[in-house]
Amino acid sequence: MIDWLSFKHHMLVHFPVAAALLAPLALLAAQRAGRGIRPWWTAARFLILAGSIVGLFAVFTGLAMARKTALIPPGGWLVPGNPVSGSLNWIARRHQFLALASVAVGWVALKAAHRQRKDHQGIGILALLAGLLWAGLTGAAGYYGGQLAHAGPSQDTEGQKAAEPPPPPPDPEAEAPLRALDYLRLEPMHLEPVKSPPHGNRWIRVWVTPAAAEAYAAGKALPPGSLAVMSSTEDRWGRPGFDAGPLYVMETRGDGKPSFTLYWARVPEAKRGETGGAERVYWRGADPALGSCQACHASGIAPVRDRSQWRVPRRPKAETEESPAPDGGGNG
Repeated sequence: MIDWLSFKHHMLVHFPVAAALLAPLALLAAQRAGRGIRPWWTAARFLILAGSIVGLFAVFTGLAMARKTALIPPGGWLVPGNPVSGSLNWIARRHQFLALASVAVGWVALKAAHRQRKDHQGIGILALLAGLLWAGLTGAAGYYGGQLAHAGPSQDTEGQKAAEPPPPPPDPEAEAPLRALDYLRLEPMHLEPVKSPPHGNRWIRVWVTPAAAEAYAAGKALPPGSLAVMSSTEDRWGRPGFDAGPLYVMETRGDGKPSFTLYWARVPEAKRGETGGAERVYWRGADPALGSCQACHASGIAPVRDRSQWRVPRRPKAETEESPAPDGGGNG
């Protein structure tokens, strides 16, 4: 039933607006005193009566449509107020109040138009003023209804946009190199961490795509499309510490040239001098901060002879066997 009523609203609203456009002409013509004036009385009364009756039905169908489109909450009767000029609720609220006012004023105008008058008198100034007010309210309600129909329920106006809070700043992790973050699925080139002085004296491990593992081990150029990721850990008293360092990424493009990325999700406070004070970094492509990477690896991966061999120092094993007794005296 609600759906059926809401679909009839667009059809019904045109009749009160058309009657409101014609009513001022009939009201003005009915003001002339003299014989033959009664047909204009009838025309004015009919236009106000028909427009008010159909307008009342339009109000109820409009209420059903507003509830269906969520302009009015379920069980509500009025469009919620919105102080932002030009917003969808602002237009709908004025459309609703003008329509309700036009129905109320229409019945006042109709009663004034049916006052007892002599045949040679006009319809009266009270009927004229009430009828013109009814026509104005109905026309204004139709105007805002047209704006509402063309705006659509999802359209936002400039005033509404101005009231919205500004969007949050972009999060570097939202554009993180997802392919590089999944480096654990790649082939590890170091079974255990090695210390790398060129990379901030951090403990590093290198991971490459399986197709490039043989080329990396031999120190040859990686095939196009290869991905090499160097995970790192901050040094702690000569051993790998607990703080994760940056993620160094080198991807070999189709032309054989390397492309670099450095991602550091959380820079320790003591290390922020390396990043210009930034708490997190995501440098990629032609970023000037990658100048040292581009200079050292302009031709690709480092040669085997330049790779660090400084591994985690091993603790000496404790002696478990008893030492033999020194030769000394014997029996006898």
